[in-house]
Amino acid sequence: MKILALEFSSRIRGVAAVEIGPGAQPAAVATVSDVGSRGTRAFQLITTVLKNAAWERENVDAIAVGLGPGSYHGIRVAIAIAQGWSMGKQVRLIGVSSAEALAAMLALKGQKEPFTVVIDAQRGEFYRADYTVESGVAREVGALRLAKAADIQECLKSGRNLFGPDLSGRLPGIREAFPAATTVGYLAARLPLETPGASLEPIYLRETSFVKAPPPRFA
Repeated sequence: MKILALEFSSRIRGVAAVEIGPGAQPAAVATVSDVGSRGTRAFQLITTVLKNAAWERENVDAIAVGLGPGSYHGIRVAIAIAQGWSMGKQVRLIGVSSAEALAAMLALKGQKEPFTVVIDAQRGEFYRADYTVESGVAREVGALRLAKAADIQECLKSGRNLFGPDLSGRLPGIREAFPAATTVGYLAARLPLETPGASLEPIYLRETSFVKAPPPRFA
């Protein structure tokens, strides 16, 4: 199976071609990333990865999307591309948590001690998920949740290993790390079921609320 993975949840936007071979082990065929883009070069990244992998668009069997949490704009761009592609080519869509992808990547890179993934949630809050590493695999021991800045500071003071994207300037002591499209593809390869296109949504833990617009000032 050939998987095209999109990870746009941080300022490092990435696309990867991941293939599952006869041994059922996923392997990255090609990958490319772009720093600082708001998604306008997404199709250029996809074209580059397909060319480097020697894939045609018709060869793609599934599209894996990093659903965040993170950059709402970037995630929405990735979802829109996946949904449009699925309508035209009837490929499988697979949604993956970007926090889980980041944790998996850290374990693959050799992180052995327990650690916490931290992602900016705006409004003075952060997304937090806690992991241990067993036999080189990240295991979630604290589900993704919202945390106050004071809680994250306490974690740093306690000496716990904290990793996250775009936070080193705001949280001294955190180790900067970004979820990768390759790992999104690896995780998608392990998921037995696809995600219906209409169900692909950014991971957003706050309850949706609407504020009624004030009446017009002038008749």
